[in-house]
Amino acid sequence: MPSLRRAEAHERAELITVGHYRLTLDLPKTGPEFVSDVTIAFSARPGSHTFLDVQAAGIVSAELNGRPLDPGTVVDGRLPLTGLQPDNEVRVVARMRYSNDGEGLHRHIDPLDGNVYLYAMSFLDAAPRWFACFDQPDLKARYDIEVRCPASWIVLGNSPATRLSDGHWQLATSRPMSTYFVTLAAGPYASVTDEHDGIPLGLHARASLAEPLQAEAADLFRITKDSFDAYHELFRQRYPWGEYHQVFVPDFNAGAMENPGCVTLREQYVFRSRASEGERVLRAATVAHEMGHMWFGDLVTMRWWDDLWLNESFAEYLAYRVCAGMDGYPGRLSWTQYGITRKDWGSVADQAPSTHPVAGNGASTAAAALQDFDGISYAKGASALRQLAAYLGDDVFRAGLDEHFARHAFGNATLEDLLESWTRAGASDLPNWSKQWPQTAGLDTITAELRDSQAVLSRLSPDDADRPHRVTVAGYDEDAGLTATSEITLGAAEVRLPMPAATRYVVADATDETWAKHRLGSWTELAALLGRAPDNRTRTMLYNALRDGVRSAELSSERALDILVAALATEPEELVLAEMLGYANRYLLARFALAAERPGRRARVAQLAQARLAAAGAGSDLQLTAARGLIATSDDSELLARWLAGSVPAGLDLDAELRWSLVIRLAALGGLGEAEIAAEQALDPSTAGALHAARARAIRPDAVAKAEAWQALTEPSSRSAYEIYEIAQAFFEPSQDELTAPYAARFFPAMAATAEFRTGFPLSQTIGMCYPFSHASPQLLTEAERALAGPLADGVRRAFLDATDVARRAVAVRQRRD
Repeated sequence: MPSLRRAEAHERAELITVGHYRLTLDLPKTGPEFVSDVTIAFSARPGSHTFLDVQAAGIVSAELNGRPLDPGTVVDGRLPLTGLQPDNEVRVVARMRYSNDGEGLHRHIDPLDGNVYLYAMSFLDAAPRWFACFDQPDLKARYDIEVRCPASWIVLGNSPATRLSDGHWQLATSRPMSTYFVTLAAGPYASVTDEHDGIPLGLHARASLAEPLQAEAADLFRITKDSFDAYHELFRQRYPWGEYHQVFVPDFNAGAMENPGCVTLREQYVFRSRASEGERVLRAATVAHEMGHMWFGDLVTMRWWDDLWLNESFAEYLAYRVCAGMDGYPGRLSWTQYGITRKDWGSVADQAPSTHPVAGNGASTAAAALQDFDGISYAKGASALRQLAAYLGDDVFRAGLDEHFARHAFGNATLEDLLESWTRAGASDLPNWSKQWPQTAGLDTITAELRDSQAVLSRLSPDDADRPHRVTVAGYDEDAGLTATSEITLGAAEVRLPMPAATRYVVADATDETWAKHRLGSWTELAALLGRAPDNRTRTMLYNALRDGVRSAELSSERALDILVAALATEPEELVLAEMLGYANRYLLARFALAAERPGRRARVAQLAQARLAAAGAGSDLQLTAARGLIATSDDSELLARWLAGSVPAGLDLDAELRWSLVIRLAALGGLGEAEIAAEQALDPSTAGALHAARARAIRPDAVAKAEAWQALTEPSSRSAYEIYEIAQAFFEPSQDELTAPYAARFFPAMAATAEFRTGFPLSQTIGMCYPFSHASPQLLTEAERALAGPLADGVRRAFLDATDVARRAVAVRQRRD
């Protein structure tokens, strides 16, 4: 299907104004299709013509102002509408297909009890897969939705749902919203309800997750209520969408989706096994992020997709700001979690060949905009806003947001509109800030050195950028004790600050508040501070500097591993330990290591994890994280088998998720075959169990298992997108290069061809997860360049481009020796 072009969207918005949708859905429990009957009232320029978006299995009937339309005129998902009048009504009755890729109206059959669950994901261009519509963000309308479904189902949507009779539901008329926010959830969902500040609240998940949902409800409601209080304090505009439901759904491609009044989230956030505080702070940030969208994104929506950052950067920044103000783990860990995970994600994207400005990317089509839905739109934009809030002062920053919501509520706006609102609130020189920060790609590099008892700070910027950085400079003595701090604004000129005589090390941005690459005077200085700096934020910045040094081939992976093992031996924060053990496993032990080096490096990290495990308190988060790290890196099949048999350290609960991690690692080592994996799946016949079993099968060092997995990756099937993701991540196991080498040679043409049957997130994510990084070599890079030189679907090209950049860096890093 051709993607909607910006010029087409602009032209259609000039011609028509959409007022109201009346949608009736007949949703059977069985069969591949459902009936979607939509009537749309809209005004138009008399005598003009336009088109309606519809991707149907078949159109039963269509009419415009009582005049029949020929379904045969639909080309590329567009139904022409001609001879428009000042006021119009178009009706389309269509047979639509349930999806299994997490987009459109997705259907999931729970393997535990056979129950069927539906949810709608309309993001970007998926809405026409379940109802005919004018699908672009600046054609907002009100919706009335009626649903007929099995009697045992409940129905949820953007507005309050009323059961008219068994199997017959009506959703109240919604407030104006874009097509990509329209959602629906239907099935025998388990529910927990509450109320806060006059807002009805609901949590919903599959019936087989009812017990963990109930167990997690108190924490989820606490985060939800605290977030509402924080946003109501931040903004003069109260939450405008009535009820607030959070539906935890299976097979979800993103972390969550900000549908007004009915947020959908991946069901993995309903923890069925023990979760650490680090995992909980990520969930809290996701809950707060989606709620932030109720204002930035839902109430005021970007006019076109290249201003997607107006949604995502604000929700990202506001979420971590809001969580930082909460009691308990969110307040203590939110900025640490942001720095150690989100900023590194964005930094990788901002140094990739596909880097782009935060704002104004000039996306000519909706599909092109999807390619920029990355860490730049989220983390870099959030960091830029954090800098702006410091520059403007919080009063002006918040007053501008209030002005923005008041002027554009239930409408659409651009970056220029937002800057105008801040200017009205008292801000100055915003066009220059916009040019330097959201409209310029790349990172500055900030260096901090100690010279003659002075901190010497300098900034190296991309040629077209001149970004000021508001940072905290800190000095440390020989024992990493703090000797001095100072807040400065670093521009083009070098800054010198006197330091106390005891100072031995200097760090810029010690509170990790700006967006830049950081360097100390030497890697030896970084190593000396990394394991001992007392502030989580400082250590986070230093860990990120280490990762970036390796990516840039300024630091060898061998020396980085030495520094990291030493630092992690005493790292006090479980969240940071978990992230950096994961980084080591993916990069220093695999992608950035030669095949011959990998076993020895795995043994070093396994030894580190074993030591942390032995020292951790029974039942602590550190114990859990160390155990996970040991399982992921150990080559000791006998130890892993003993654990799987139940002989685990005291305080460690061998729950379903930990058990599966053991099964998958043993399968990778050749210690489990199909019979054992099938037996484990029989013990856990849940959706999660099925996904873990798919990964275990694909990771086995067995030629038949690899052939079956390759077929699943490269040919159409009825498997869910999530099952494909599990197989993709397992396929090129770094310890199996000899076995998978023939597939690395076939990777590029085979994956390019998957664009014939995959689209959107599933297409690009599968390629990125399956890329043969362990086989990175000049020969692989040559094959990649050959593929990139030919015709490729947009999603394939972007996935190849970014993953190949990682492979190219891997080749360079492997050659680096310090």
